[in-house]
Amino acid sequence: MMLPSKLRDLRKKHGLSQKELAEKLMTTQAKVASWENGDSVPDISYIAKLAVLYDVSADYLLKDDKQEGHEPGEEMDRPNTKRLGRINSIYWTIVIAVYLLASIATGRWSTSWVLFILGGAIWLIGAGFHWINSTK
Repeated sequence: MMLPSKLRDLRKKHGLSQKELAEKLMTTQAKVASWENGDSVPDISYIAKLAVLYDVSADYLLKDDKQEGHEPGEEMDRPNTKRLGRINSIYWTIVIAVYLLASIATGRWSTSWVLFILGGAIWLIGAGFHWINSTK
């Protein structure tokens, strides 16, 4: 939902006319109508007053939910989450298979645990790089 729609919906939800809202904000009805039509954007002082009046955050008012990829209250679903889960599953399946093959081939089950430690270290390094890239 975009700012003009949010402003209109919140005003109606609170049972205010454009004129009543303008009086509360000490501005003109034309300015309120302009905001709700998307012809102009309220300056930051009005955003602050609107946030207090409607008991919402300024972020809620200013952020376009479509850009964020979700509606308020909706859980965000990152498109790469399933893909990363599959990659992790495949990675650990390979690590376990290598461990089993090495253990069977050498007959040394106890010393093959080094492969798990090495696999975990490699996984942590990869996860760290992914985290760094996702925060950019």
